[in-house]
Amino acid sequence: MGFFENNRLVDLLTNYLKTQFEIIKLDIQEHLEALLERIFKFIIIAFAFGIAGIFALMGIANALNQWLSSAFWGYLIVAGISLLVGLLLVASFRAPLPEKISEEEIENESDN
Repeated sequence: MGFFENNRLVDLLTNYLKTQFEIIKLDIQEHLEALLERIFKFIIIAFAFGIAGIFALMGIANALNQWLSSAFWGYLIVAGISLLVGLLLVASFRAPLPEKISEEEIENESDN
């Protein structure tokens, strides 16, 4: 009788562990779904703001064209300013250069 009870105990423990594993999988799935939802919303919002920004820049370019009595200078000015802002953003994302270590610091580190 003890042998059969041990098998039942092992089966119960195995089922318990399977259940716990499934609970963990469902929890991870819920977190992934929430993350994907936030990413999707961010993409939609970024797209909407991007389209609005393009139309705003076109309006500014058209206003500059009318003010300058030109057919193209407004577009060139807006494109130049946009390029400058883009280059500044790219430059800000670059990794900083590593600081040079003086010879004294190297000697101090080697003494320790």
